[in-house]
Amino acid sequence: MALEITEEKAGEVRILALTGRLDTETAPDFELKAHDQFTEGDRHFVIDLSGIDYVSSAGLRVLLALAKQVDGAKGSMKLCGLASHVRQVFDLAGFSKLLNIQTTLKECIAAHDHADMDADKIAAMAKELLGDRADAAPVAAPTPSASPQMQSSAASLLGAPTVETKRTKPGIWARFMAWLRGE
Repeated sequence: MALEITEEKAGEVRILALTGRLDTETAPDFELKAHDQFTEGDRHFVIDLSGIDYVSSAGLRVLLALAKQVDGAKGSMKLCGLASHVRQVFDLAGFSKLLNIQTTLKECIAAHDHADMDADKIAAMAKELLGDRADAAPVAAPTPSASPQMQSSAASLLGAPTVETKRTKPGIWARFMAWLRGE
């Protein structure tokens, strides 16, 4: 089975998302890709393993080699998205103590000092996480932490359905947001 590698850049951090198996046959592909990125100047990596269903010792070796390489160059490498059976392999091999492993990609990016996401990417990620809810019924939060106007504005910016409020005149925040949207 082939290994699919997708890449993205968030500030100074190169995100490599792997899908498939990281084994004797595919580990050299990942090693070559990571080496190319390192040679081009990338020093901070996030490796998303959420699409990996199997890791062999060859895959572990490549991950450890990359971690040592970037550490020696004052860089960093974080892993995320390990399935429970893949995490067991890391635990049994002792790699969980050697490598920085986060639960999700979001946590990994948030914990990275060199990651920077622009507003468009953040909005796209939020919309992806919320899903396309244009046809969904509005859902009110049980204990809102923000004013209804701010919730409505945030929902509007993210493309989610808004909850109507009973105000006859919009507040200053809502008017400001409407002015920004050109309404």
